[in-house]
Amino acid sequence: MDASYATSSTPWTSHYLRFDFRGDHLTCGSCAFRQVPDTEEVYLSQDTDISFTIEILERVEPEDPIEAIWFHFESLAHDNDALSSTVEEAQKPSGTVSASPPAQPACISLVGTQIVSKFNKPAEQADQVKIFLAVWRVDAKNIDVVMSINVPVVTGADENQKGVGQKGVDWARVAWEKAKTTLKIEDFELFA
Repeated sequence: MDASYATSSTPWTSHYLRFDFRGDHLTCGSCAFRQVPDTEEVYLSQDTDISFTIEILERVEPEDPIEAIWFHFESLAHDNDALSSTVEEAQKPSGTVSASPPAQPACISLVGTQIVSKFNKPAEQADQVKIFLAVWRVDAKNIDVVMSINVPVVTGADENQKGVGQKGVDWARVAWEKAKTTLKIEDFELFA
């Protein structure tokens, strides 16, 4: 296994959030290509087009956890100008999904694929992007914490030079599984 898919688990910590993430090859995105709002953190792979994003968003309308995560997935598809999107799996935890502080919210998760034509490429050169999505609902603060890992499996215009194939998907799934089970909100004042 090459260095781009390191196997160690690294704690990701801010003053407010903490979780383990298998992302040694990701660096904080200074994001010269787009502005990153204060409510978002973006990390980019050093040698692939894999990206990892954490967003603090106003809680979306659907009460049903599966409908809520579908809403976030479709919003991401809209933001990506996806030509199409499909959901392969969506899962809510058994028991209570949201909790009042200091109890930690449970994770809602989804895996899907989007066909995205980046940089004005024609549809026949669109990228196949696997999306690993997790949402934690903090009802008392009217907030959804949204984590996404975007994995370009196949890239259309460059004969797959930037696509990561199944190896990248496997890496992202393990990283996503680890992160979604270890998130801890350290300070609920983040959402004040």
